[in-house]
Amino acid sequence: MLGKYTVNVLKFTPDEERMLSSIENKFLMKYSARLSRLKRRERDKRAKELIQDEMRRIGIKLSEEDMKRAILYVSGYGIIDPLIRDDNIEEILINGANVPIMIYHRTLGKCKTNLEFKSKEELNKLIDKILILCGLSSKKPIIDAVLPEGPRINFTLPPVSFDRSIVTIRKYLENPPTIIDMIKSGTMTPDMAALIWVCVDGFGLAPRNILITGGTSSGKTTLLNAILPFSREHERIVSIEDTMELDLSYCDDWVRTTTSEYADMERLIENSLRLRPDRVIVGEVRGREAFNLINAMNLGHTGMGTIHADSSRDAILKLTSPPMNVDPRMLVVLDLIIVMTRFHEGKTSRRMITHIDEVGGMMEGQIQLGSVYKYNAKSKKTEFSRFPAVTINKIAEIAGLTPKGVIDEIKKREMVLKYLVAKDIGGEEDFINFVRSFYDDPEKILSMIMMEKRMMKRRH
Repeated sequence: MLGKYTVNVLKFTPDEERMLSSIENKFLMKYSARLSRLKRRERDKRAKELIQDEMRRIGIKLSEEDMKRAILYVSGYGIIDPLIRDDNIEEILINGANVPIMIYHRTLGKCKTNLEFKSKEELNKLIDKILILCGLSSKKPIIDAVLPEGPRINFTLPPVSFDRSIVTIRKYLENPPTIIDMIKSGTMTPDMAALIWVCVDGFGLAPRNILITGGTSSGKTTLLNAILPFSREHERIVSIEDTMELDLSYCDDWVRTTTSEYADMERLIENSLRLRPDRVIVGEVRGREAFNLINAMNLGHTGMGTIHADSSRDAILKLTSPPMNVDPRMLVVLDLIIVMTRFHEGKTSRRMITHIDEVGGMMEGQIQLGSVYKYNAKSKKTEFSRFPAVTINKIAEIAGLTPKGVIDEIKKREMVLKYLVAKDIGGEEDFINFVRSFYDDPEKILSMIMMEKRMMKRRH
């Protein structure tokens, strides 16, 4: 049985409803060309100015509380506004009018809410408003869009959805988790994170090509965002997305590109090679752009991205099949494929890395995959299998180290990550500053950690 999620609903008298609906229409008409570029705070500010002008015109003075309610009505998302604002809600599922709106909650799982649209007209009015807020002028049966605040939204409308309007909103955390948060939540272990760190960083000389794969809402992009801070400060990073989900604002030389009517993913990846990137990041590989990304890796650019597949082998099969059609011989340039899985446990769900596989050479026309970490269904843990020998040898050769030296460095970084977990240094800014301090003077950081460990032992 689904859980129940209750939110407070703003109530308006019929007179308030008529007045605010009129102001809302004026607001949407006045700012229609700009609303998709305005974040919520700026949009609320414009709404407040218009409400004040209208109230002065008709000689009404609103209390501070009534002004807040009026702004929510004019600028917000109607009855689903509290759900949009709640960072604990992952997805909002609207299955037409006269049925409860459902959500996926980060800790409570799937729940029915106490909210529902009382009529098709009420729901269609909100849909029309959201289309304007997203900067869309036409209404089609199937629409994918992005709200100004960042959540992805899908409209599946009649006649495709028969006689009901279906709205699905996928939200993202306002403060995405760092690697430290992911270790603490059980998404990965410190030794996994240390291996990924060395492969992303490559000692500043030999960063590896990595793909993250998994099913819908398994946490692929969240993981990609979490491992990107391991890149070096001097790097020029070009990101390519059709939905703006990556955040590298801490990177001084970040070139952010997104698809539009002028350029699709394929064209953007091709163009990225002219921007002198050190690293090319693709938010999600879906089609023919896969060839361009793998080609960029073959030309010597470090590449990273996500792909929708349930396993490393499925990801390889997808890359080599239509519409991607990548020559299997080109895929040997890949180094690691990380598999994210979402587990449903009762009413809740959890996400974790279930496999890390190394991409090897070709044998009898098939790409070889070596298991580095694999999920044990009996213990419900992802267990170490072996170090990625080919990848470690590549890093060692370019960085001027022995393979043992690379493995020793992985173990040192595992110690650093355990220290950060123990000290609860999980905020993005603090975490990135610590990683950069480590790059500047690793011996100093390691000495500090060892000294603190010795002091702790003495106390006990």
